[in-house]
Amino acid sequence: VLYDAGVDVYKHDKLGRLNLSEQGIRQRDRYVLESCVQRGIPVAAVIGGGYDKDIMALAKRHAIVHEECAYVWRKYQLWNDNK
Repeated sequence: VLYDAGVDVYKHDKLGRLNLSEQGIRQRDRYVLESCVQRGIPVAAVIGGGYDKDIMALAKRHAIVHEECAYVWRKYQLWNDNK
């Protein structure tokens, strides 16, 4: 799976016009990543979308998918080749 973790779904995004909070983005990302790992499906995630004049706030939203990848990696001990 090539997962484009776009953040234009954020509730204050000027172009996306959807209504996810940062917590909602986090939950979405974790769900997608865990669903793939639990099924043994390789997944690669990239950032995408997101339009905000506040670059630091936008970067924070883009970082969520990386934080969730790290969480899933630790939770499922994906460094362990003996699985």
